Amino acid sequence: MNTLRMNVFSKFFVFITSIEELREVIADRKNFDNILILGGGSNIFFSKYFDGLIIKMGIQGKKIVYEDENFVHLEVSAGEDWSSLVEFTVSQGWGGIENLAMVPGTAGAAPVQNIACYGHNLHESLLSVDAIDISTSAFRRFLVDDCRLGYRTSIFKEELKGKYIIISILLKLTKHPVLNISYKSRYESVEDELSKVANQPYTVRDVYQAIVNIRKKKLPDISDVGTVGSVFKNPLITQQQLNNIRNMCPDIQCYPSSQLSYVDNNEIMCHEMVKVPAAWLIDDMGWAGKRHGDCGVWKSQPLNIVNYGSASPEEYIDFINMVKDEIYNKYSIDLETEIIVV
Repeated sequence: MNTLRMNVFSKFFVFITSIEELREVIADRKNFDNILILGGGSNIFFSKYFDGLIIKMGIQGKKIVYEDENFVHLEVSAGEDWSSLVEFTVSQGWGGIENLAMVPGTAGAAPVQNIACYGHNLHESLLSVDAIDISTSAFRRFLVDDCRLGYRTSIFKEELKGKYIIISILLKLTKHPVLNISYKSRYESVEDELSKVANQPYTVRDVYQAIVNIRKKKLPDISDVGTVGSVFKNPLITQQQLNNIRNMCPDIQCYPSSQLSYVDNNEIMCHEMVKVPAAWLIDDMGWAGKRHGDCGVWKSQPLNIVNYGSASPEEYIDFINMVKDEIYNKYSIDLETEIIVV
């Protein structure tokens, strides 16, 4: 039930497949000290025994609720696999979430984390989120602005954590895709990969395939290695900190806190706070590919701290702290984890 393959247990567990089942379970909530909603288990680290109820979200289904000559509004149940959903929208020729190809997890978990990669944030395609209040079983619709989506966060991860259960999301997709191929990093470029797999003019299918190829080359296969995805957030730092880092790592890239794309030095000077890639810092420190027991830093994506076999939660925590300590000692940056630790 978790892609990091941590061998942990919970006191109670239930798999739900309908809103009626969900309401039945939470009506009995007073019998449980803690309730945890589990999607695909791909962004969660079970560090210990869970003394409470885990609700595995299994509500399936997707339907068009609005369509015209330009757009499609697609309602997606929370238990739908996100990667399969992206593949489906691409097969229909609809644009909007193709850059989020192969992101593990479920549709319901996507807005909690405000998933983002390769130049696209979920909030750019999200219209609303439907949820159930755990304390009252009442239905509530959150418009995208209500969700307070930020960098790797949302109202569901902060103020309303543990108070609502997402049952579906509503996406706005376009029949006339405007392709985003601007993403580039130290390791790869969407445009470079596109040139290998397709000819211009590119299609939404081409962009999707380029992203899939990049992810397959750089990320661990969850069927072979225990992984929880990117463990650390890209740190937000001051211009002074950036200058200090550049003394040690002159080529480091950076970008404004509100963007996902790197910019030139003249533009970055206009911003008081900037983000730098944590993967770059870990790599520059010489930790890419380093292993200690069954824990290690994935060589081609240093944000992935993986479980090669039977690492215990304690060993995994120790390894994460080793990486954090090394980063702090060299760059005076305290890396923040973006995964959910239970």
